[in-house]
Amino acid sequence: MKTKLDTSIWDNQPTKVAIVVPTRDTVHTPFAYCLSQLIKTSESAGIETFLFFNSGSVLLNQREHLVNNSFEVESDYTLWLDSDMTFPSTTLLKLLSHNMKIVGCNYKKRSNPQTPVAYRDIGNWDSWVPLDEEKDLVKVEGVGMGCILIKTDLFLKLRKPYFEFTYDRESDDWLGEDFNLFTKMRNIGENIYIDTNLSRDIGHLGTTKFGL
Repeated sequence: MKTKLDTSIWDNQPTKVAIVVPTRDTVHTPFAYCLSQLIKTSESAGIETFLFFNSGSVLLNQREHLVNNSFEVESDYTLWLDSDMTFPSTTLLKLLSHNMKIVGCNYKKRSNPQTPVAYRDIGNWDSWVPLDEEKDLVKVEGVGMGCILIKTDLFLKLRKPYFEFTYDRESDDWLGEDFNLFTKMRNIGENIYIDTNLSRDIGHLGTTKFGL
């Protein structure tokens, strides 16, 4: 049974979305195909989209510059996509239909053990949300930014830098820029959700060694 999308969020007023992608020097072919279909479907539904790539090797710089790009076009939302993801053409429409300020997708890591990237409790790395979660929307403390929609003006409530790595001496480990961002968002009273139904259709591309 297909769920009917709530299109009122973009039917009642023009909606502009910046689609932003941090990359290295290449992107995966399946990603490029999914991206082109997503833009076509979104534009056909009346969403005005703007696409920005930022190629480099310093992820923190890339993400900061992409936020600036989103500001420049005065987007209502910013859709973050990683260039190693696959997703349905209706991904943006489905995320918008929730009318949430921060809503994204869960997906598996590319390394073993292939656990999901969404966590209910950032302090407990066993609190990841399974991909077969029964609830449609699940509130989390952190999730990877491979496919997530964020209301652009939320960044105006934060101090720069928006993205940074932090070191935990006790665990001798680093917390990534994605979870640090969501910690800042939660500190200003914002909630982070994942669409568990859409998450089942998200792929995470990797490389495999073939041989005997």
